[in-house]
Amino acid sequence: MNREPKLPSWAEELRLRYLSGEASMFLVHGNVRDLHPWEEPDGTLAWLSIREFLERFLSRSKDIVTYYNLSEGLEFPEARSKARFRTAINARRALRGDEALSSLPQSPTQVLPIIEDMITDSSQRAAVIIDYVEMIAPMGELAFMSESDKSNLVALERWASDPSLLQSDNLVLLVCETLSDVHRRLRSTTHLVPVNVPLPDLDGRLALIKSADRSGVTLEIEDLSLAKVAAGLSLVQIRGLFRRARQSGEPITFRTISRRKKAIIEQECHGLVEFVDPSHNFSHVGGLDRLKRDLMRVAGAIKAGHTTRVPMGMMFVGPMGTGKTFLAEAFAAESGLTCLSFKNFREKWVGSTEGNLEKILQVVEGLGYVLLIIDEADRSMGNQGDSDGGTSSRVIARLKEFMSDTSHRGRVVILMMTNRPDKLDADLKRPGRFDLKIPFFFPEELEERLSILQALVRKSRMTLGPDADLQALAVRLGGYSSAELEAVLLAAANLAAEEESELVMNSHLDRAATDVIPSRDTRMLEFMEMLAVFESSSRSMLPERFRDLDTAAVQARLDELKRQLVGRV
Repeated sequence: MNREPKLPSWAEELRLRYLSGEASMFLVHGNVRDLHPWEEPDGTLAWLSIREFLERFLSRSKDIVTYYNLSEGLEFPEARSKARFRTAINARRALRGDEALSSLPQSPTQVLPIIEDMITDSSQRAAVIIDYVEMIAPMGELAFMSESDKSNLVALERWASDPSLLQSDNLVLLVCETLSDVHRRLRSTTHLVPVNVPLPDLDGRLALIKSADRSGVTLEIEDLSLAKVAAGLSLVQIRGLFRRARQSGEPITFRTISRRKKAIIEQECHGLVEFVDPSHNFSHVGGLDRLKRDLMRVAGAIKAGHTTRVPMGMMFVGPMGTGKTFLAEAFAAESGLTCLSFKNFREKWVGSTEGNLEKILQVVEGLGYVLLIIDEADRSMGNQGDSDGGTSSRVIARLKEFMSDTSHRGRVVILMMTNRPDKLDADLKRPGRFDLKIPFFFPEELEERLSILQALVRKSRMTLGPDADLQALAVRLGGYSSAELEAVLLAAANLAAEEESELVMNSHLDRAATDVIPSRDTRMLEFMEMLAVFESSSRSMLPERFRDLDTAAVQARLDELKRQLVGRV
């Protein structure tokens, strides 16, 4: 007697939920276009497409297994299954007085009623796989959907709650890659159970690597190391690494894997995220000593594996030009986390924004040990009310759900940066999602401005003349932001270049300081400063002048500034 093959976790979940009677209709989504391991009777592994895997999986217990997609129509894994399908369907049609099927149709509006005849027949043990279901019941506003799409949607919704299906031994699997591409009415049906197919874990990646064809491939790293560095890639992509190495003759090394992985994931996410490879750490950051100490403790906890001491998320708040992005990248270098930066994932098409976010979160989940930077969060995550058809509220709800998953603590750190935290959902900002909210301000002390200037000189590899007096410059530039301090130094470097001088002299610094004009929008800058004070999670992070302010005083000043900035905030 053959033993039951070991199933991937998602397939085992599906099996158990079906056997428990929870549902007879499932929506399988996620990494469905990948290879899936199937254990043969002799214990060897075969790597199958989702269609082949599900057909083998279902054929063990079902008399009829049929596969359908819009392009290929109804297909069957074996002739016997097709013959039984025809017999069952024609028997039902004969009872109604309909003619027997002469050929199998291809259009969903014709196929779905035929499938319904089969799955509501309790005398059968049948399973149906409907692939690319988003093409049959696509996301869209009902008013703009075609009659055929509406008909398909109604049919699928009806199946999910049909007592005849629930009481039978029949099963329907809907398959799609991105959950949000399927119409939300179908997704929200009570008796339709979603099953997520995740990116492969370490064991799955290692199993494929060990079974990969290595002819003509030079592998310069161990199998386990390759499996670890390939986190975030699908099995198809890992197999592609071997194929590419075979064709190019280039050996597989840590460097080639990292480079190729970066390109694959950025392409896979369609430009939605960007890998950030920081070229600086905290030693290159001038000033901000209090903040660097707090962040260094977080970085140390990440490296030591003390997950309970790692915040679920961090928020950098403060006016523009205060060094938020620069410090975030330095933190990525100090923590050793893979650093990804959100790009613009919002689109005008219905469901596209939610689908883009889902894709990003799936990649983040697969990579593990990730710092996900969301810059200008008020633009990408700010609630825009009803003007976007509820997209913002759904995006925020999904991000809340992701950030509330405590299994991510210590593995995924979301770092949001904004100068307008008031535009973000209050529940999103609560402790447990953003445990550490760090305020940023313009450098107030002379020593801090001097430290920033010195760090900027090192960063830009600027050569100062013997008479260059950075301390005098720091005295002169009181009230300037970090970005404005850098603008002065760059202007001085340009003046030196115009005079064909390799040294930046004090005269260049003096002329640059006279020429560069700092921001004059002082009310807006003060408003952003007070927002940073309001959001700060610790008094010790605040400058002395703000530490004794209570909540009422901060709120009163914010209200006053709002009145002065009416129409702008």
